[in-house]
Parts: sequence; structure tokens; C-alpha cells
Amino acid sequence: MGQCLFCQNEIREVLTLQELFGFGKKNRGRVCRSCEEKLPRLAGQTVCPGCMRPQASSVDLCEDCRRWRSCYPELTIAHHACYAYTGIVKDWLQRYKFQGDYRLAGAFTNDLQALQRTHPQALFLPLPISIASYEERGFNQCEELLKQAGIRCVQFLGNQHAGEKQSEKNRQERLLTMQPFLLLEGYEKYLQQEIILFDDVYTTGRTLYHAKILLHKHGFRMVRSTTIAR
Repeated sequence: MGQCLFCQNEIREVLTLQELFGFGKKNRGRVCRSCEEKLPRLAGQTVCPGCMRPQASSVDLCEDCRRWRSCYPELTIAHHACYAYTGIVKDWLQRYKFQGDYRLAGAFTNDLQALQRTHPQALFLPLPISIASYEERGFNQCEELLKQAGIRCVQFLGNQHAGEKQSEKNRQERLLTMQPFLLLEGYEKYLQQEIILFDDVYTTGRTLYHAKILLHKHGFRMVRSTTIAR
């Protein structure tokens, strides 16, 4: 099956009895069982119902989400993330996004395909990166994750940000970032579609809420968001 995208070891598949007889059998993709078991999954954990940030209560919104609800009372405060941004997932992002290891785009194919099955009518909208980031990296990391998973996506957002990258800012600077997005020509034909905004990591939520409020102001009413990590 090739090498594991995380540890580089050869993937030697050993099926469980459940998988062997077809109950719950899954495509393991390009991640070995050992690395998959190390992934810090958020499903089943006690997290904020608004952003999936780990916390003591799964009922009350965290401080960040309460702030977003105050800023944007017209929006539904709800976000889905697959993993905590730590350990093997944090290492993945460093190699994939910041070191440009393009091969790692296929690491979360199973998670994205599962999400698509849950929302079969939704259109995925990857957040666009700035021109400067694209010229430096050579690819949009969110678009490539979807492409590797075989998920069709649309793009009617542009990114006009020309300043410092989000990754180079501290928390307060991120929260003060001005609206970087604009709608591109032809967006009107998607107004009645369910949209899933997709980004790699949810940090403060500032970038996703910029996109959500822009879409809401232009008539989009079925907008969800998801990220690989939180």
C-alpha cells in the first residue's frame, strides 16, 4: 500500500475481524494504523459546542464563541473540526503548509470523504489564500486537501489581503485583521446551495467569521464551516 504519510514506514495492513468480514470496513488511505491511532480526535471529547475547543463543558460556549455570538448575532455559532492542533497533526501542518511537502495533502482523505457523505448536497468552498502566499507556497493547501480526497469544490471568494500572514501574528493581531475576502463574479448561482467553508486550522476563528459574515450579507443562509484541526 506504500508508505505512511506521517511516519514514512511501509503500510502493512492487518485487518480486524470486523473489517475482515465487511462490517465497518474502511479505506485506510495512506496512513498506517499506528499513526491513525495517535491522531488526537475531537469526536467524543468534551468540547465547546461552538468551535470544538476542548473544555470542561460540552454545553456552554467558550469565551471566544460568546464573543463571536455578540459580534454576529445573525450567525449560527457552530464549527466542526476533526482533530486537536497538537502532536502528529501539528507536525503534519508544519511539513505540509510551511515546508511545502505537497505529498501530505492526502493524509486526511478519509475524514473529508466522511464529511462529504454526511452532507452529500453541500458544496465545499476552500478559503482562498493571498497572492503573496500562493506565490511563496505554490498551491492553496485547502484546495489540494479536497482535490486529493476527490471532493469537488467551488471557488467564488477572492483574497485581497496584502499584509502580514496570519501565522506570523499573535492572537490580538489576528483578531484585529480586517476583512480580506471579496465575492467573485458569478457567486449568485450558488445562493441556494448549502456551503461548507473549509480551512486547515481554526485558531481564533477570525478568518472563518470574515468569510461567514460576507456570505451572509450577500444572501447565503446555509453556511457551515469545518477544519482539519482546532
